[in-house]
Amino acid sequence: MGESLKDRVRGFDHHDQAVVPTIHALLADLRAGCPVARSEAYDGFYLVSKQDDIVTVAKDGETFSAAVQGLGAVAMVPDAETTRAPLFESDPPVHSGWRGVLQDFFTPPAVRAHEAYIREVTDQVVDEVASRGRCEVVGDLAARIPSLVIAEVMGVPRERQHELAALTRDLVAPTSVEDAHRAGAGLVEFLRAEIAERRGGSGHDVLTAVVNAEVDGRRATDAELLKYAFLMVSAGFLTTVDTISSLMLQLAEDPATRRAVAGDRSLVPKLIEEIVRHESAVAATGRTVVAETTLGGVELRPGDRLLLAWGSGTRDEQYVDDPAEFRLDRVQRGRDLGWGSGVHRCLGMHLARLELGIVFDKILSSIPEFEVAAGTEPERTYGVLRGVRHLHLSWAV
Repeated sequence: MGESLKDRVRGFDHHDQAVVPTIHALLADLRAGCPVARSEAYDGFYLVSKQDDIVTVAKDGETFSAAVQGLGAVAMVPDAETTRAPLFESDPPVHSGWRGVLQDFFTPPAVRAHEAYIREVTDQVVDEVASRGRCEVVGDLAARIPSLVIAEVMGVPRERQHELAALTRDLVAPTSVEDAHRAGAGLVEFLRAEIAERRGGSGHDVLTAVVNAEVDGRRATDAELLKYAFLMVSAGFLTTVDTISSLMLQLAEDPATRRAVAGDRSLVPKLIEEIVRHESAVAATGRTVVAETTLGGVELRPGDRLLLAWGSGTRDEQYVDDPAEFRLDRVQRGRDLGWGSGVHRCLGMHLARLELGIVFDKILSSIPEFEVAAGTEPERTYGVLRGVRHLHLSWAV
């Protein structure tokens, strides 16, 4: 590992947006030169960049815990750092119990029950936007559909879904730190009220099931449920927003691919899988070492923290030819890490695939030709999530 690479990674902070322009180049260098690299940010952690190492960690819950402090997004949930969220931050065998509570809501047949609603919402939003001839993708399009879908899946009554949708959209592109915290506080209070209403309830929805489930001999506390609900909204909403936004940018800058898929809608599933690989919305998540081990030639001790760079594993040259290229003709080698790996592999991937497929089938029917609006510059993001902060598009009407 060259001294310059050591220096580059020593101060690496995944939340610092200064890393955005060079993140893929840095991760490629780390895969080649130091796949388990030490950063001194946030009191120190190891950045894991190769697919094999990421999978090793993800599949070994006895050595690496999903509960980790200090590496996630800025928490707006009270007591977030001292509370473990069911499912997201639990390890086997407890994790298996929580997954069992929820998995029936996310099977292919279960998510197809939401198809009519997703199409209805998508048609309304896209038809409205299409008539304008221009839009800011994140706020006008990408954030509007998933916010209502996740509200429906969580069982929020239809008359209150737009309230939750507005709160979640305010988290995507706040105009200030104060606005972000205001939206976060509003979302916390909304979810707290929803949890209270579900206690002892018999409704058949995700939130009611988690609130009333007994796993490992006990029910989740209010603090645990609040953190779970906040993460559920983030996992089901923000990742979909980022995937829609990233794919809209890709199609705006790649007219050949856009026209190919517009002309042959059977390519939409391949389009979705390739954007999940190319710009993984879940960019990096943490793990805590709980038993002495070695990873990538680096000795690790209990308490050490790891940051698994999923968006690097999806571009690992060992398994992916021309990883920086967006291609619909890829033959799968290795693992499709854009959906995760191990017991924490994305529970909602069937819902995400259905939703994204409906959205892009509709967009390519209603707005087959679009481009980045003149005089504007797309702005990408990086952190726990990878997406687009602002993207202005225009088209003829």
